[in-house]
Amino acid sequence: MAEPAAVRAGRVVAVVPLRDGSSGKSRLAHVLDPAARSRLVAVLARHVVSTLLASGGVDRVVVVTSDPRFTWGALRDVVVDRATAHAEDGPPLLTDDADRLRIVLQPADRPGLNAAVDVGREVAAQDGPARVLVAHADLPALTTDDVAALLAEDAPVVVAADRHRSGTNLLLLDPPWSAPSSTGLMSSSASERHEGRARQVFRSRFGVDSLAAHRAEADRVGARATVVQRPGTATDLDTLDDWSELPAPVRAAVGRHVPALHDGEAG
Repeated sequence: MAEPAAVRAGRVVAVVPLRDGSSGKSRLAHVLDPAARSRLVAVLARHVVSTLLASGGVDRVVVVTSDPRFTWGALRDVVVDRATAHAEDGPPLLTDDADRLRIVLQPADRPGLNAAVDVGREVAAQDGPARVLVAHADLPALTTDDVAALLAEDAPVVVAADRHRSGTNLLLLDPPWSAPSSTGLMSSSASERHEGRARQVFRSRFGVDSLAAHRAEADRVGARATVVQRPGTATDLDTLDDWSELPAPVRAAVGRHVPALHDGEAG
């Protein structure tokens, strides 16, 4: 077995955009009813957030959502100790990870995935410069080894490609590129600002063909980028084709909560 990657030093904040529990996974609507799709969104988000919190190099996880009530419900098992969850003699106890997880409301006047990412980057920058790892909330095969491998890369921009090598499932940004537009110029030195050479801001470019867009963005700002593709980072879960690409143990784990996916696979 290969040795785990050595994580580079520096504070790391993971940002997970999570829209809501009702509008996602529409491409699975032919096999999953709305309740099942909501369960799927919750199961996948819980797995991703739990994996990030269990990764030694991640200091904090920020979930940006337009639906805090759904998100708190989905992540309840992450922050509430199961042994005390239904205790009658007092409130439930929180897990050790509870203080490392923050759920942030995405403002209604800042809609969309890239805006959610920027909100998370702003939160990450509140305590000073940090490496920011943006992770989609629907990566059922993501492991702590995958996270460690990304954090060990020495490029200031690391793009984890999807299985088609067209999209971006995770994006790692080193300072100052991790700072969002509202704080990006603060990371430039005083001499650079005085000479009119303030660093350009790296813009999140999630969407169609985001792998190429993020590589082009790195070129634009003069940041070296590298592309990573690992089994645990490459497959999200939007379609039955994605489902069929997952390892059998992962399908079994997800299918326990959303059994209709097995029915769709058979059909």
